Amino acid sequence: MKRSRLLSGLAGSFAAMTATLAVAGVLYNPAILAPAALFGVVTYFLWMHASGRLAARIYRRVEQRAAANGGRSTGRDPDGSDRRGRARRRRAERIRGRRARRERTRRTNGGPRSRPEDVSMARKEAREVLGVGPDTDQERIKEVYRERVKDVHPDSEDGDREAFKRVQDAYETLRE
Repeated sequence: MKRSRLLSGLAGSFAAMTATLAVAGVLYNPAILAPAALFGVVTYFLWMHASGRLAARIYRRVEQRAAANGGRSTGRDPDGSDRRGRARRRRAERIRGRRARRERTRRTNGGPRSRPEDVSMARKEAREVLGVGPDTDQERIKEVYRERVKDVHPDSEDGDREAFKRVQDAYETLRE
């Protein structure tokens, strides 16, 4: 009861603001009519909620759908169309499209997936590239990798892009 009085009071306040803005819009500037229309819509929904008509309307619609679907309230409209299923399929198609575009961008920009997956380096070859033994721990491999990368980085004086890629591949192989 208290809640409906509060909502009724809010609806009354919004109605007064709507009327004031509408009068100001007519007398001074027609641009004021846009906020007046917005306040009018808010007033309508507050009044519908306070009077209980909004909830009744929603429940009536749910019951109609359930009756049309043999007692089950599903995402289907009374005419049998499946709105939720269609929306879910469209959303899945958009996500697949985004993933495909992202993958193409990675490949064209030389990202991590630009090299074929099956060209992975063997662990023995990776150890030779980094110059570490089979019993070297991960911390030492990381140190050696950082030193080698500094030497062969393409931006340094003696940099070599191919050697840099080989060192990166070796580190990725041994890090796994």
